[in-house]
Amino acid sequence: MTLALSCRGVRFAYPPVLADGDPIQVFDGLDLTVAPGECLGVIGPNGAGKTTLLLLAAGLAPRFTGGALAGEITVAGRVGMVFQETEGQLFNPTVEAEVAWGLENLGLPPAEITERVAWALDAVDMAALRTRSPGALSGGQQKRVALATALAMRPDILLLDEPSGGLDPSGRAEILAALAELKRLYPVTVIMAENDADVVADFADRIVVLHGGRLARDGTPRQIFREIDWLDEIGAPVPPAARLAAQLRVRWPHLDFVTATDAQMQLSKVALNL
Repeated sequence: MTLALSCRGVRFAYPPVLADGDPIQVFDGLDLTVAPGECLGVIGPNGAGKTTLLLLAAGLAPRFTGGALAGEITVAGRVGMVFQETEGQLFNPTVEAEVAWGLENLGLPPAEITERVAWALDAVDMAALRTRSPGALSGGQQKRVALATALAMRPDILLLDEPSGGLDPSGRAEILAALAELKRLYPVTVIMAENDADVVADFADRIVVLHGGRLARDGTPRQIFREIDWLDEIGAPVPPAARLAAQLRVRWPHLDFVTATDAQMQLSKVALNL
């Protein structure tokens, strides 16, 4: 099987902040593989290299960031990326023009551009606002437009840098709904770097934890979020539902949930048996 992403022995350091300073080491022998169609969540403490991993996968580091890279990174197919600060990605007068801009630069036929724009806006539920200025949208809506812009390019791999970052609860719900619809409609490989453990637990098939310049843990959301003490120790996020499950397992050892939806289902069964 051809892997969507393969990192073998990757070492990467950013240039020093000061001329006479030391390079800023991020990875020191990172090994990671991602299968086609997989939804991978990437978590870890601040500075663990979550965003850097995405920049390396996109080919933006060290080309535009500077730094020294060693090891092997293999990416299969086209890559699209949605950055954490989406305002910097949106600069066209309307939502529709924003999604079409990249397609026009590819020189695609007008009919295909129209079809792709409509499809991408429908996928993130933004078709009704296609004539709105991106600057007039809420944070959640802007993130959905940035996601549509990436989707319209039909990438094989979609890189998401903290898609819920800076959003209020309604905006967070909007982007989660858009991601859920994306997962249902489009068989794209998704690699999401995220500090919100709830988002990762809801969306990811698999989670990796970056720590100490390497891949420290690799497993399903339930496997990863059972290690609460260790995650707390290194400063990585933990979903509140996983903390609740850990407390309740003292009395009900069979409980094993990491999302609010799973918690509701399992706890309702417990309540019926009380």
